[in-house]
Formats: sequence, C-alpha cells, structure tokens
Amino acid sequence: MNTADKYSQRRWYRLTGYKSPAAMTFPGSPNVWYVDANKTSAVTGAGYNWDDAFLTITEAVSAASANDTILVKGTDNAETSATITNDYSETVIIPATKPGLKLLGMGNTNKGVAWTVGTQDEAILTINAKDTYVAGFMLRPNGATTGCGIYFMCSHSMADNAAGSTVENCLIRSTTETALAGIRINAANDITIKDCIFSSVVTAVASIEDGGSVQYRTTIENNQVDDKCTNGFSVGGRSMLIRDNVFSSGLTIVIDSGQHTSAKDNVVTGNILFCGTSYAANCVAATDDNWAGNYININTEGSEVYGGVTVLVPT
Repeated sequence: MNTADKYSQRRWYRLTGYKSPAAMTFPGSPNVWYVDANKTSAVTGAGYNWDDAFLTITEAVSAASANDTILVKGTDNAETSATITNDYSETVIIPATKPGLKLLGMGNTNKGVAWTVGTQDEAILTINAKDTYVAGFMLRPNGATTGCGIYFMCSHSMADNAAGSTVENCLIRSTTETALAGIRINAANDITIKDCIFSSVVTAVASIEDGGSVQYRTTIENNQVDDKCTNGFSVGGRSMLIRDNVFSSGLTIVIDSGQHTSAKDNVVTGNILFCGTSYAANCVAATDDNWAGNYININTEGSEVYGGVTVLVPT
C-alpha cells in the first residue's frame, strides 16, 4: 500500500469509526489503541496497530471509548536519571465520560516507558473517570507546587469522579524539580495503589480535601518508598487499608492517616516502618484506627510497641 492509500485508509477509519479485527477481538476490551512515540515513521497513524500507531497518549485517550485499552510502547531507557530520554512529554486528562479505560505500558518493567509532564507543576495524568486502570509506567513528575504523577479527582458535584480506579507496577520519580507528590487523591472513593515504587518526591501518596468529602476504602499495599522521599503516605480517609508497604530510613512522616477532618477507622498493618525519631513523632493515626502488626526499628516505645511490633496507634 502506497503512502496516499495509507492516508486515505486512515481518513476512512476516522470517518466511519471502523475498528481493525485485532482491536475488536482483544480479550477483555471492546477496542485496543496503540501508541508508539518512537516508531520509524514520524507521522501519527490511526492507532489500530503498532505499524499505524498514534504518536501521543493524548490522541489515544481522545479516540478511545469507555472500557477500551491503550497500549503504550517505550524504549530501552538507561537506568540513571541523568541519561533517561522521556518517551512521552505530555499532560493527559481522562474525562469522566470514558470510564474503565486501561493504560498499559508495554515495557518488561516499570522502567520501560518514561512519561513526564507537559508543563511543570501539572499532573502527568489526571483521572476524572471511574474504574480507570494504569500499569507499567515510569512517571516523572516535575514541580514542587502542585506537580504529581497521577491525580485521582472527585469534584464537589461528582461530575468528575475517579472512584474504583487502580494504579499498579509504576515507578514514580521526579525529574528536574522535586514534585509535590507521587500520587494525589482528591476525595475519590475505592482507589487502589499497589506494587509501586516512589522516589524523589516530597510525599509518595497525599490526600487533599478540595473534593469536600472524606475518601472511603482507599487501599495502599505492597509499595516501596525510598530514602529520596521526604514523606511516605500523608492521607486522610475512612476504612482505608494500608498494609505491607516498605519505607526507607530518613522520612519525616512515614504514615499519617489523619489528613482529613473526618478520617477514622483505618487499618494500618504489616508495614515496615523505619522511624528515626520515634513511633509517635514519625507516624500519625486518625480516630479509632487499628495499627496493630506493623514492624518497626524502635522497640522502646512502651505500650504502643512490643518487641518491635506495634500493638497500638502512635500516641
């Protein structure tokens, strides 16, 4: 097929809404869209296969419908931050009208698809839609004022609502300027954050109260926060589950579960807490929390810690 025919085909695809057989038969998804910023041709395609892939994630989100899958290809980036070339430099918003989208980085690890923000102090990915799933990216936020990797939104009117969304197997590490947070949650319920690595951000996971409501049933599990972060999790919710996370030494706040006026009844267990000052100084509990069963490097805390295992909330 010559170049003119290819462009005619792409135009026909867009006008008719035709989906390729591969897209229509992908297991578990109505349609599949392909993104490859590094493909040989510098011309964006119709997004229906790797040879005809979009050049940007924004194009794929725009083309996708609810419950579609977006596959994003990266490159073999170098390990050190000084030599990493970003595959994608764009700010992306998933609108509330497209629930159930799945964004999958196609590298073998969470280092294979490097994605940074389009403009400093924006979120790389803002999620306004329910049941969004994100996995397999190296997110590189930039900006200490409001910059973050992922922003889960729930507006006062609930017109934008990221409830039920999940992010897993992502590495979130700041680039030029240390970002405010790896992930920010604005009152959205039933958010799951798991198997992620946080590095070089002020706070790994942070809640904010702009949504006007406390977030319910947040699950944060099996994540790693390294010593280049200032704080671990500074969150505020009700009936949250924070378990089996690992924190390096040197953090100012390891876990604070009380960052909302209505925060209470959270379960914080199985975490490895490295408290440089004391359990009470580096950890903060909400009302009626259960903090039993965390492993801590300090065993002289009295009634709250017994033999290096927490039995009560930090007081």
